[in-house]
Amino acid sequence: MAAVDWGIDTPLDGPEGAGELEGDDVLGRETEVRTFLIADIRGYTRFTEERGDEAAARLAGRFASVTRDAVGTRGGAMVEVRGDEALAVFGSARQALRAAVDLQVRFEDESRADPDLPLNVGVGVDSGEAVRIEGGFRGAALNVAARLCGLAHAGEVIATDSVVHLAGRLDGIRYVDRGRVHLKGISEPVHILELRRELSPVQGASWSWRPLDWSKALGWRLVLGVAVIAAATAGVVVLLTTRGPSGNAGTRGNGTRQTQTSGMSMGNTQGKSLSPAKRLQGYAQNRPWSCHGVKSTLTGALASLVCRTDVPNRLQLTLFRNKRDLERAYTKELERAGIPSSHGGCRAGAWRGEVEWFHGIDEPGGRAFCYLSEAKQRSYVTWSSEAGAKILAVAQLDSLLHQHLFFWWAHIRHDIV
Repeated sequence: MAAVDWGIDTPLDGPEGAGELEGDDVLGRETEVRTFLIADIRGYTRFTEERGDEAAARLAGRFASVTRDAVGTRGGAMVEVRGDEALAVFGSARQALRAAVDLQVRFEDESRADPDLPLNVGVGVDSGEAVRIEGGFRGAALNVAARLCGLAHAGEVIATDSVVHLAGRLDGIRYVDRGRVHLKGISEPVHILELRRELSPVQGASWSWRPLDWSKALGWRLVLGVAVIAAATAGVVVLLTTRGPSGNAGTRGNGTRQTQTSGMSMGNTQGKSLSPAKRLQGYAQNRPWSCHGVKSTLTGALASLVCRTDVPNRLQLTLFRNKRDLERAYTKELERAGIPSSHGGCRAGAWRGEVEWFHGIDEPGGRAFCYLSEAKQRSYVTWSSEAGAKILAVAQLDSLLHQHLFFWWAHIRHDIV
C-alpha cells in the first residue's frame, strides 16, 4: 500500500461535505489530535467481476450512504469516499470508536435486508496529529488507520491502543487485546485491539459480538420466538417435501427415495448412474459458487470438491464409499479441532460444540461441530450428511462473525444429502 494521501476534491454531498470539514467544532486547530476512521468493503473487486459494474455501483452507493449517516450521527466529518473505501475524521476518539461499532451494526443490518448487496466491511481507527494539505490530510495516524483497515476482516473494527487510551471505557463496547503487529511502512510494532459489542446478561452467549442489535431492533424475545417458529416450519416443509414422514411422502412408486438438489436427483436409482465427481458437482449447479475437484487423502473418499463462495469463503465436500468411512473421517476432524463430543452448540448465540442435526422430526441428517479460531480469525463448521450420499462438508469463513456462517449452514445442510 502506498503512502496515504486522502483529499476532499470530491467530498460527499459536495459543498455541504466541504463546509462540514471546515467547521471548528469537528477539526479545531491544526495542532489538535484527530481520530481517523477508514472503512473498506471486502471482496469488492471480486464482487464487481462476478456481478458487473452496475451492481458494484449500487453496492458502493449503499456503502457511502450508510457510512455518511453513521459518521454524521456521531459528530464526525466525511473526508472522502473512493468507491469501496471511506475516510472520516473526528475530533473525539470516543465518538470515532462508537461510530465504528455503529457502522458494523448498520452494515450487518443492511446486508440482511438485501443479501444481494453484502456490506462486508473492515474498519481501522487511529488517533494522532495530521497535517492539513489542500483540503486533505497527511500523517502517521492516517497511515496507521489505513493499515489497520487492511488488517481487519469483514465485520471487524481494529484500533490502536492510542485511540483506546484516549477514549477510555465505553459502555457497550469491549476491547480485545490483539497484541503487537508489524505494519508495512511503520518501523515499530503497533499495539492493536479489536472492538466487540457487549451483550447484556439476559442475552448472554459464548461470543460477545453481534453486529445486529436484536434487542433494539425487535426485542430478543420476539426474535427468539420467530426463530423457533421459522425453524419448526422449515423442518416440516423439508419433512413433507423432500423426505416425508418415515420416508412415505418422499418416495416414488417403486419405493425408491428421491431428494432433489439443485436439479440433480440423488436417489438410489439415478445417483448410481453418475460418477462420484459428477454427484458432487450437482450440488454446485445453479449456485454462485466457483468449484474445482481436488484429490482427497481420507480413507474411503471417492471424490472431493472445493468451492469458493461469499459465505462461506471456502467449502469442501467429500463423498465417501460408505457410512463407516464417513464417520471415521468426521471423528478424525472432530479430534483435530479439539471439540468434546456432544458438548456445546452450533447456534447463532453459541458457536463451539458438537451436535446431532435433523432434517425433521425423527429424520436425522448427521452430526456437526463448529468453532472459532482466534489465531486465524476464522469461523468453521464441519458436518456429516448420512441420509443419502455419504458426504463430509467443511465450511470456513474468514471472519469471527459466525452468525453469517450459521444462517448459511442452517439452510444449506438440508440440500446437501
